[in-house]
Amino acid sequence: MKFIVFEGIDASGTTTQALLLEEALKKKGIDAIRTKEPCYGTPTGDLIGEYLHKKHEFSPQTLALLYAADRLEHNREIQKWLSEGKKVVSDRYLHSNMAYQGAHGIDIEWIRILERFTFPPDLVVFLRISPEEASKRRQEKDRNEENLAYQKKVAGMYERIVEKEWLVVDGTKPREEIHAIVLESVTSAP
Repeated sequence: MKFIVFEGIDASGTTTQALLLEEALKKKGIDAIRTKEPCYGTPTGDLIGEYLHKKHEFSPQTLALLYAADRLEHNREIQKWLSEGKKVVSDRYLHSNMAYQGAHGIDIEWIRILERFTFPPDLVVFLRISPEEASKRRQEKDRNEENLAYQKKVAGMYERIVEKEWLVVDGTKPREEIHAIVLESVTSAP
């Protein structure tokens, strides 16, 4: 598997697991690179970052378009890395757009149409965790009813889009145990 993506609600462990996988692959002598979305440092990614830091307000449709545009630009880098023989580990990808914008009421089939030019991952690792459990992991300032209600919607959207090919892992397990499951799956596959 060359292109591995981690998906899950906020505080599910996607960033931690992407980092652990990249480090483990490098220790095994495998040329690996970790990336994340949105892709900060690009005009579209920076605009999304400003939205996430409450500097702009956009409609959910505009956000879905911005995320899809950011991903198309990011795909050029991903394909370049893959052509160089690297394994690419991504913290979030196109399924986040479907889950998060879908939670805002956007039709996920419309998002699938937007994402039709997106390069598909070889493996999606979905870290399944309840919004209540995830909220315990977040800092106190992030724990509020509005965010919890939204994360419940996001979790529901992930459950609607999860595919049988995904590696679904219980996100409440210790991070080392999750990492071992993921590493075994990634290194045992061709």
